[in-house]
Amino acid sequence: MNDFAEQLATFGSATFTELRPQQLAVLKEYGERRSAQSDLGIELPTGAGKTLVALLIADFALERGQRVAYLSGTRQLGNQVMAQIAKLPGLDARQFVGRNYPGADLLAYNQAQAIGVMNYWVYFNSSPKVEPADVIIFDDAHLAEQALSNMFTLRIPREGASATALFQTICDAISQSSPQSYPLLPALRDGLVAAATAPEFISFFDWERVAKIVSDSIDSSDYTEEDSSAHFAWRAIKANLVRCGVLVGPSAIEIRPYHIPTQTVPSYTKSRERVYLSATLGQTGDIQRRLGAQQIFTISPAVEAPQALSRLGKRAFLINPGPEKALAEPAWTFAMEQVEMAAKSGGGRVAWLCASTPEADEIQSRLNQRGHNVFRLKQGDDGAVERWSTMPFAHLVTAGRFDGLDFPDDVCRLVIVPSVPAASTEFERFVVAYLGDATYMRYRVGQRVTQALGRANRTPTDAALYLGLDPGFGAALADPSVHAALGQDVRAAVSAGIDLHGRSWQLTKDAAAKFWEEIDEPSPASTSPVPSSTRRVRPGRQLGTPASVDSAPFEVSATTSLWLGAFERASENAENAATVLKESGEVEHAAFWTYIKAHSLFSQRSADSGVKAKAALQSAVDSAPQTAWFVRLQRTIDAMGGGAPGDTSLDAIFLSWDEWIREAGPRALQAVASGRQNLAGSTAERIEAYFVLARLCGADVRRNIDPRPKGCRWSWVSAGSGNIRVWMTHDSDSPVRREDVNELVAIVLEEETLQPKAHVWGCLVTSSALSSAANLAASNGRIAVIDQEAIVLLFDYMAERFTEYASASGSGSAKERGIARSSLERRLVGGPWLADLTQSKFGSRVSVTDVESVFMAFR
Repeated sequence: MNDFAEQLATFGSATFTELRPQQLAVLKEYGERRSAQSDLGIELPTGAGKTLVALLIADFALERGQRVAYLSGTRQLGNQVMAQIAKLPGLDARQFVGRNYPGADLLAYNQAQAIGVMNYWVYFNSSPKVEPADVIIFDDAHLAEQALSNMFTLRIPREGASATALFQTICDAISQSSPQSYPLLPALRDGLVAAATAPEFISFFDWERVAKIVSDSIDSSDYTEEDSSAHFAWRAIKANLVRCGVLVGPSAIEIRPYHIPTQTVPSYTKSRERVYLSATLGQTGDIQRRLGAQQIFTISPAVEAPQALSRLGKRAFLINPGPEKALAEPAWTFAMEQVEMAAKSGGGRVAWLCASTPEADEIQSRLNQRGHNVFRLKQGDDGAVERWSTMPFAHLVTAGRFDGLDFPDDVCRLVIVPSVPAASTEFERFVVAYLGDATYMRYRVGQRVTQALGRANRTPTDAALYLGLDPGFGAALADPSVHAALGQDVRAAVSAGIDLHGRSWQLTKDAAAKFWEEIDEPSPASTSPVPSSTRRVRPGRQLGTPASVDSAPFEVSATTSLWLGAFERASENAENAATVLKESGEVEHAAFWTYIKAHSLFSQRSADSGVKAKAALQSAVDSAPQTAWFVRLQRTIDAMGGGAPGDTSLDAIFLSWDEWIREAGPRALQAVASGRQNLAGSTAERIEAYFVLARLCGADVRRNIDPRPKGCRWSWVSAGSGNIRVWMTHDSDSPVRREDVNELVAIVLEEETLQPKAHVWGCLVTSSALSSAANLAASNGRIAVIDQEAIVLLFDYMAERFTEYASASGSGSAKERGIARSSLERRLVGGPWLADLTQSKFGSRVSVTDVESVFMAFR
């Protein structure tokens, strides 16, 4: 076995004179295990020196005559690796960037005389310019997922010239073939749903019926010729189109294998050894699941003493304390105030770590409108980081990037995470919405928060403020599974942020001001939170650790086999994955893999393949809880049997309620109680109550933007149509005037222009009479006048039902949610009742009687 301490000494480095205990420990275990395992993960905390560990492994491989590729997430990180290599005299490396492949450098790499340093997109692509390595080092290993996924994911955005036409064509094909199975599809097609809406998952049975039409449409579209990434992805998946999963979301259609078939990629399969490095490798098996790799065995040293964490400098994490959405007021104004404070402190560069492309697009647009310098980090093109880091005042906007970005010293002092990083792709959004018991997704939240909160804390002199603009951060980070996934170095900052969460905006602003005042003071010796003087210190309860059950090997084997056409093996491994997950209590997640089993059986094209596939699905549904995913499976069974799916109108409200409960936890019920009180308050308080009522009714809601009148806007989908309601409240004892009506009509007309395919009405809530001058005929049926008493009754009806559901959902397990839904469905109104109730009644008011008539049969 190699003596790595002795190996380091042979370099005679003036910088690297000895190995730290953690470095020695992981290198020793690497040496013991490398001959038995081809895939090894090394987890070392930020600042522990994992680059040196990787370089010693690379040097060890070169000594054995093996070709070595050192892969990183960005050119900037590649430059840092090259700088580290320069401090090890005698270790040679050649960096491959973009189209720069000098022959002499390729020869040195190919002959195992030098390490090849490059980013993931240079090494993993459809036409790589470098030969496969014998040993691959994955630095910040999670970033390999984006490069590998791009090779097999055809993403068709809803916006953008030829892409829009193709998006709509595919939606139309599915809707025409299965008109009753996907009620949300028409609204998705026309862009009438909120950006956070869960995507439609198209069943393999329905997809096969339209696959030929879709394939011909993609071939004839200009989109795959205009977008090189789409071109190569389509070339990779076209032959296996019916073996893919298909999701139609608000911003894009994703067509891809269920897991990346990396084990079919020569750059991966021709290597003999693969080493995965990260400060946050994650839950057992998840890195394998994310990369589609062979089983990875993780090496992780003992956790360092808390005082060692102070070497990462000072950091503070502040969470939106209110109920408003991440980019709504006052969260957005608060963020802009901190941007100004960062500039005054001498650290004018700001990093925005967005969860998704649509969110990044929105933020980039807002910053551009303000005249800020904005750089957008795109996959495979990391020049934006270098340009941003040279500008004194600028913003870097990323999507789905929480790791592999280093902002030490004064490069960046403000990092903003707009939303809880629960999902970055349509597939992840589907898992969060429908497979609520999939623990790996909750673990990823903690992992990504750890990564995000480490971007600008790399050295002992660093100081950075991190903002979580989503109010859901509080509940998410308090979840035991999420909290267990947090790194030791960020737990103090997260605990302090949670402790402050929910108190008031003023306290949050005071905490931010204190940070900027003390930014240049030395870091405290300990980063442990100081308990309040009025709070007793308790021994506490040990938070749960991530599940040790590992279904990832079966999952990856199943999806790879399905991709390769080995359907029997795919079916067996999918069944094994489902069994493991069911035994660990993840019944929804297990049922998804039973679905993959059914897909594999269906793909066999034998005389009884349809019967076997249907039986597999039926086995998952039998005795299952009545959650949204199992309802979906039943619809696939019905479709395979030639029947029509049952009523789908209640799905949206249960998905919306589940999201609210995940986002707010106990605060959701508190918001309901406060909302009921606010209905009797001032104009501003009543508008706040309409926010709560929107959530109770399953609608998305946002505040009217000045200089519009005070109010809010609801949007939701029913019967395949998008609905928009603009709400205003009349707070005077005097009659409603013509001016009030005209004001609301103007906003309605504006919304009709923005969303021409939506059904738009104004809702004017009042207890007053209409003056003779306020003739609603002038509104051409665009205004519904609603009695205040009717709104109160509607609130009470929906609050009672939501409270029953939230209470019965308990800890949020699939079984509890299923029981809660089953007991409540009979008391919920299906169909387009909300649209009917809130639209114009041609002069008559919406009264208490109207609300009672809606709920009369559902008490």
